[in-house]
Amino acid sequence: MENKMSVNFDRTTILGAARFFQNCVRSGDIEGALSSFHDDALYVSQPGNVVKGKAEIRKALEFLCGMRPDLQAQRSVSFETGEIAAWLDEWTLKATTPDGVALDMNGTSSDIMKRLPNGNWVYLVDNPYGASAVLDVPKVDL
Repeated sequence: MENKMSVNFDRTTILGAARFFQNCVRSGDIEGALSSFHDDALYVSQPGNVVKGKAEIRKALEFLCGMRPDLQAQRSVSFETGEIAAWLDEWTLKATTPDGVALDMNGTSSDIMKRLPNGNWVYLVDNPYGASAVLDVPKVDL
């Protein structure tokens, strides 16, 4: 695992902000991970479960960061317009839960990021499950 203090991330770039968050998760740095979210952010903690605001996001991150998972990015792309950007990121995650269950997951996140007045990018919507998040939503005939 990387030491979070030895790595410098340029959070004024979308890629740097995303990699900072991933490094915080890997190293168990809850405060750093939480600083990657806008005050009004939404986080899809699992398909069908959306939490809002830093207090609720903290609870979800405590579990995630507590596992110190091997979280790796594969391919990424952003679509930026002004202070808002869409961010797509393929990822893999390997970890062991506190009760001993081995996790081996992968997905493609579908996120919305916002540039703060200080120039740093943060998550406004973090949906690590991408299109999989709609699997629990009933189909609607149009």
